[in-house]
Amino acid sequence: MGYILPVTPYQSIQYANRLQKNNASFSNRIWPIEKKSFDEEFESRSHSLELTPSSLQKRRKLQAAERVYSKLTNKGIVIDTRV
Repeated sequence: MGYILPVTPYQSIQYANRLQKNNASFSNRIWPIEKKSFDEEFESRSHSLELTPSSLQKRRKLQAAERVYSKLTNKGIVIDTRV
């Protein structure tokens, strides 16, 4: 049989204390989930995405720049569409 030294396991005690602190703080950060229907969320987000005249001008400038770039490089126009 061997002799076990009377040493305090400081590393495991510190690890256990860290786990207790993390679990306590994590449970305080949990919020209940709000239930929404898809239609409500879609309507609320679609109003924020409406096109303004300034955004249309920016889009037209980008498209014109893409056309010029495609003519200079002979690699075609970048296709970026939504379905």
